[in-house]
Formats: sequence, C-alpha cells, structure tokens
Amino acid sequence: MANNEKSEDHLNIPEWLNESFFKNILKQVEAENTTVTNLELKPGTLKNDNYASILYRAKVNYRLQSQPNQEKISSFILKVKPFVEGFKKDMLGNLSLFQTEILMYAKVLPNIEKVLRQYGDQTILAPSLIDYSSSTPTYLVFEDLTLQGYTTIGSRHIDLDEGKIALLKLAKLHAISYKLYKEEEDAVMTSLDKGSMNSVDPENFPFVKHGIRLLKEVLSEHDDLKQFVLHIESVEHLLLPKSLELFNQASSGKRDGILVVNHGDFHLKNMMIQNVDGKLTDLMLLDYQISIFGSPAIDLHYAFTMMFSPEMRRDHYDELLNFYITNFQETLLKTEYKGHIPADMEIRHELKQHKYWELFLFLTFLTINYALADADADLAGVIENPVVQKKALENPKLLEELRELLPRFLQNGYFEL
Repeated sequence: MANNEKSEDHLNIPEWLNESFFKNILKQVEAENTTVTNLELKPGTLKNDNYASILYRAKVNYRLQSQPNQEKISSFILKVKPFVEGFKKDMLGNLSLFQTEILMYAKVLPNIEKVLRQYGDQTILAPSLIDYSSSTPTYLVFEDLTLQGYTTIGSRHIDLDEGKIALLKLAKLHAISYKLYKEEEDAVMTSLDKGSMNSVDPENFPFVKHGIRLLKEVLSEHDDLKQFVLHIESVEHLLLPKSLELFNQASSGKRDGILVVNHGDFHLKNMMIQNVDGKLTDLMLLDYQISIFGSPAIDLHYAFTMMFSPEMRRDHYDELLNFYITNFQETLLKTEYKGHIPADMEIRHELKQHKYWELFLFLTFLTINYALADADADLAGVIENPVVQKKALENPKLLEELRELLPRFLQNGYFEL
C-alpha cells in the first residue's frame, strides 16, 4: 500500500508513481522480479531546498522471487518534472532542464569520472542514476544518499571546510572537461549550450525582470547607499546583454579562452554532506539541470554569490579562489594533460573579463542566497512575487553586506563602461 503525503507546495503525488513503477526499478537493481509489500512516498526535500523540480523519497519493502520469505527494504530519490498547472509549470515546463540533467548523469559525469579513475582518483561527482525517462512522464531515479550518512546543509551557509570540498569537486569537473574538450572535442559536452540565463528570456522571470529596479528603490531609502543608484544605472543596460553573451559564448562559435563544463547552479542547497564521528568526510554535488559548456566564470562568480556566506566572501575569497585554481591545475597535471594548463593569472583574467556577470549576480541573485539560508524565508515568493522580493531586499543583513560590496565594486571599476 502507498502512503502518499503532500509536499510542501501541496503538489499531489502522480498516479504513475505506484507499485508497478517500483517493481520495474527494483528489477534493475536486483536483476530479478520482486513483490512489493509496502510503498511509502514522502516529499524528498524541505522548504527552500528545491524549486525547479518535484522531489520524492520512496521507501520500498519487497521480496525477491528467489527469496520469497525474506523481506528487503530499499530507498530511492525521484526527481519529477513539475506537472501541476501553475506558474512553475508554465515557466519551467518548456525548458531543457531534465534533458540536460539526463545527459549529464548518463554520459558526461560517467565519462569524467572514468578519466579520474584511470589515474587513481576515486572522486564521485554525483549520486548514482538508476533510471530515467526523457518523455512524459519525465523523471530521474537516484540512489538515496541518506543511507550512506549524507545529510542536507539545512538552514545555514556552508563552512570553510565544506566550501573547499565543494570547490575541489568543481575544479575536477572543470579540469577533466577542459582536458576532454582540448584532446577530443567531446561533442556531448559542447552540446550543453542552455544554462540559467539563455534557456528562456530572463525577463520572464520576475526576480530578474524586477530585481535591479527593486534594489535601486531600496538603496534610495538609505542615505549611505543611495549614492550607488547612479553608478548602477550607468552600467545597468549592459548587465543582462553581457551575461547572455557569456552564456552564448560556446554555441556562438567564440570558443576562445578557457572552456569547461559548468555545474550551472552551484549553490548551498545543491549538495549533501557526509560526516563520520563528527568529521567531514565528503560532500556530494547535486542538481545538474542547467549545466552548460562555457567559461568557468559562470560557476565561479555564481558560487561566490550563491554558495558562500558574507564572512567567507569577505575574509576568504582569495584563499578559496587559490584553492580552486591549484586543484584545477593539479588535476590536469595528474591526468597527464599535455596541452597548455591555464596559469593563475589567466583564470583570474577570465573572471575579470566577465565582471558584468558577477555584478549582475550580486545585484539580483544575492537575495536568494539569503533566502536559501533562512528556514523561514519564502523562496518561491522571492522568485515569483516582486512584493516578497522587495521585502527580502530590505533584509538588514543583506544591506550590511551591500555596504561592503558596492564601494569595492566602485573602486575596482565595475561601474565603468
């Protein structure tokens, strides 16, 4: 019998997620027929842990045909395309999110891990994919990492050790994809040309469409911040076009500079951590729905905006960036890459070259960083509702960080044409 509970956003569990469905899943896992004795489906995430997909956790009690008297239990995570009528389905339904993620899990990530294994590196970049469907109903079925002791971050920012493991895995993803592109011109990787900014008109998303306007309104209400409104307005017309240019770089044929497979959505909710005896042992990256082939600036600027705490951005930026660069270079060396390995200054130049993407992120996406780390925040409201978005921009902690960031952007020439 199935125990169906409603998820946080009150979406019903679809009828096709039934005992017959899981019998097919179990047959792939066990390589024989099974009898399902109990099926329990629950929401797979907490509030604010996920937006673009519906996640369920399935606990299945079953018996093998070869061992009918012995009951076994398995647990799976299911990622399902939004199917209930409403804003989320309308906005996300026609995007290639699931096609991209299926491609990443089925082909790109296994290929990258295969290269790492050839050189004795056992790094795992993502949970195991068990089954998927790219047609209706669209879904992916993953191993349940909680069975291995992994937990979500919860309502907090990651700490420095967690940040370094995340960047270590990102550096390896970037480095091996860089190597495969340079050595083989991997056609699967280079087909990943739709990321967060160029999948659909960004202005159809309220938090992008209204974000800078609302921020300027909030800044104008504070004597020490209103001076930056004119500076923002001096480059505002460039921010979205320059960001789109970055995302369209590879598909437009402008394949100069450093090009890698980007995770695309590298924020604190798209990971799980594993602790053994109170010691951090691993961090697993999740959610490759908007992975894109392009400059590593896509991921790096996004990570510093969306993953790290204000304190880490302020006190550990160079330490974290150096850590990423060192591991990017060392991964290429250890896997015997014979071509040019980008130097520290080349990677930093890549980031500086795409400063408008960084500025755009801080002016529009930073408020989501604060919402992700707040259990009481209305993430969907911040994304969909300008009224909620403006209230989030009035967060005193956010404004305090902007008091540090905006003068730094001004000093470093971010508001110059």
